[in-house]
Amino acid sequence: MKLEGINVLVDGYNLEMLQGTGIKTYGVTLVKALTSLGVNVDLLCSRSSNSINSVLNEALFFDRQNTSRSLQTKIIFMAIIQRLQEAKEIPVTDFVIKDDGDFIFDYLANSGKVFNIYECYKVANNLYKLLQIQTKIKIPKKIDIWHTTYPIPIKINNAKRITTIHDIIPLKLPYTTLDDKKLFFNIVNNAIKHSEIILTVSKTTKEDILRCFNIQPDKIHVTYQPIIDNSNLVQEDIIPSILKKYKLKFKNYILFVGAIEPKKNIGRLIDAYSGLDTDMQLIIVGKKGWLWEGEIGKLEAIFGKGFTRKVKLLEYVQKKDLIYLYKGAFCFVFPSLYEGFGLPPLEAMSLECPVITSNVGSLPEVCGDAALYVDPYNSEDIRQAIEKLINDPQMKAQLIEAGKERVRYFNMENYAKKLYDAYKLVI
Repeated sequence: MKLEGINVLVDGYNLEMLQGTGIKTYGVTLVKALTSLGVNVDLLCSRSSNSINSVLNEALFFDRQNTSRSLQTKIIFMAIIQRLQEAKEIPVTDFVIKDDGDFIFDYLANSGKVFNIYECYKVANNLYKLLQIQTKIKIPKKIDIWHTTYPIPIKINNAKRITTIHDIIPLKLPYTTLDDKKLFFNIVNNAIKHSEIILTVSKTTKEDILRCFNIQPDKIHVTYQPIIDNSNLVQEDIIPSILKKYKLKFKNYILFVGAIEPKKNIGRLIDAYSGLDTDMQLIIVGKKGWLWEGEIGKLEAIFGKGFTRKVKLLEYVQKKDLIYLYKGAFCFVFPSLYEGFGLPPLEAMSLECPVITSNVGSLPEVCGDAALYVDPYNSEDIRQAIEKLINDPQMKAQLIEAGKERVRYFNMENYAKKLYDAYKLVI
């Protein structure tokens, strides 16, 4: 099962981020899987440079000004000039963006290259928004497949295109995101039109795409998202010291991991927790996103000024420590209103942490019989599920065992096989 000799260019749209996202994690595992199949993987990035093209720099300056129509016209003009540029190759070792101290391009093969055009993704999105045309970028290398991990309006040489669509949440739950909904629809529609095939991370997302867009079902292929099992990295003897750093006690806290934004439903989780008779803390790990105040602003009103004794917010935790936070939690509660896949519950399962999650979106599809399900719109239902787990050690043990089994279905080997089958249809 090999795809040797195939040159694939993957976008760095999310890989460049200093802090991880679900799509960044997907990008890393995609590069790893393709490399394991013998593919020559290169990246297209948009990193800053000391020698920024002055014309493009001017365009980006005006892009930051939300003012007159004449300035918008200037953006268009500068962006069109940008389309004529050729991506420049830079040494992999010079690309110093790191993730928790680990080089994010470790999975590139020896022949892998990084090509770069400063702010190419921002320019492409603006150009498409204003003129509805794709940005053309020349790569000084023959590229067979341009694989975008997000619907990006960029065309590469004469390469065939594969696009991964993780979800269409801006269309499914428009009130939970700040996205320009019309632009999002148009960009996804453009990606569908110009891609040989579409990959999705769940059957739920496939069904959503079919309902919202004019596309044949056999053009969409579900590959799911793999999970890299980090359980072997846990050193049992240092668990107490890692938890002590965050002032936590082993198996004496309830954990949530995810962005603090309306879609993640943290407000109802807090309401549910406030009704529990327990000395366990609620630990929220995630950076503040859109409307975060509405999600956690009620803490002082509910628990008083000393709310940090009950609820602790950790905005950023290094991946090597997050493993131990999963391992040391009593349970993981993830009452998201919608997920295209939902990686955190599987990460918790892989570290023997029982999971309570929503009965909507892809979460039941992904978690199977290895989770306790709740109505995410009902805080009392969430509270009762946590209480049930506290009072039923046997159920907790069953969920842990079922979780370990469920995680095996989403291993890298299964993912690489699905990826291979999809790529064979294109090449």
